[in-house]
Amino acid sequence: MPKVSIILTSYNKHEYVGESIKSILDQTYEDLELFIMDDNSNEETLNNIKPFLNDHRVTFFKSETQTIDERVAKTRYAVLINEALEKIEGEYIAYATDDNVFHMEKVEKMVNYLDNNPNVQVVYSASQTDYINEKGEITNSIVRPAKAIQWLAPCVIDHCSIMHRKTILPVIQKTFNSIWDENPQFYKIGDARFFWKINHFWPFYPINEILDFNTITPKSIHAQIQNAQPNEFARKLPPQRMCKELRDSLRAMKRLERK
Repeated sequence: MPKVSIILTSYNKHEYVGESIKSILDQTYEDLELFIMDDNSNEETLNNIKPFLNDHRVTFFKSETQTIDERVAKTRYAVLINEALEKIEGEYIAYATDDNVFHMEKVEKMVNYLDNNPNVQVVYSASQTDYINEKGEITNSIVRPAKAIQWLAPCVIDHCSIMHRKTILPVIQKTFNSIWDENPQFYKIGDARFFWKINHFWPFYPINEILDFNTITPKSIHAQIQNAQPNEFARKLPPQRMCKELRDSLRAMKRLERK
């Protein structure tokens, strides 16, 4: 049984998905399994995934989702993550996307932190995000630091920057009747919604090193939703919930706890 399970979600990013998978399989820490959860990508993307499927640590799943209406009915990456969570075996869980690259020591450092701090349920690292235009040029680059024990994780910590113990999942499921929220109102901030659930019980502990690298391209969900001329997918999405709502509710909860 592997100690770490990593869930990577994929959809039509042939330019990046191979590098993302390789960065996980080339980790200095090898006792891991990788679930590649693909949302019925195009042939070019699938061809870039296939070379990695011979690795015994890899499990591959491809959905049958086809239409735009199917894609906006639920937050698709949340659906895929929830399906993977039913199958994983690892004691620790981490997440990746098809445009995210892990530092080669990321898993090792996070495992060591959790092993050495048995009371910590969630650890996160600093991360770097590059914004790329249609020409493939980097137009902006930002670093999210990891300096504080974080009770307000939504929209402060990145999807791919965390590792948590599997044992938190039954608590989340029992409390909220779901783990990752599939409501399409959270397409833009699905990770923030998950972190909001976690912060009802536990803080996120920091490793202040950049251990993952993200790319926001014109294909990214955030870019599509914020585009001045949104595509059909973005136009059909329901109004999106906001970070402020999640963070304000956590602040209110903490104020009540102090009374």
